[in-house]
Amino acid sequence: MKLSGSRLFRAEPEAIWEFLLTPDRLRQCLPGCERLEARGPDTYAATMRLGIGFLKGSYSGTIRVADQRYPDSLTLSVSGRGALGHLEASGRLTFRVLGPGQTELRYEGEATVGGTIAAVGEPLIRATAERLTGLFFDCMASHIEP
Repeated sequence: MKLSGSRLFRAEPEAIWEFLLTPDRLRQCLPGCERLEARGPDTYAATMRLGIGFLKGSYSGTIRVADQRYPDSLTLSVSGRGALGHLEASGRLTFRVLGPGQTELRYEGEATVGGTIAAVGEPLIRATAERLTGLFFDCMASHIEP
């Protein structure tokens, strides 16, 4: 499943970049995040409690930051497993300055879901992914915008 979109932030790209690479700040905004710990350079172990439709569960996995081209772009990869299934996702984030204190963050990536959670179907999985992305960006904006 492909995912893409953009979000306008009233902040400089450096503020967004710093937020995304600071585990304590990032953990506050990841929906359902119960744990986020550094496991090495640009690698984090995470535990999240999420639901897709009527299926809810806990997932453990890894978040990796790669291909960093400060302050223009970076790649985030996520892999996780739980009793109800697994997820693999990777996405490129690009930053575009639109003016002083205005940055557009664009994301484009792919996700693969397997196991019991895949049975709910792509439309519900996509809607959940879009809702969680919106919640994440709303929270992030509340931390970095004036």
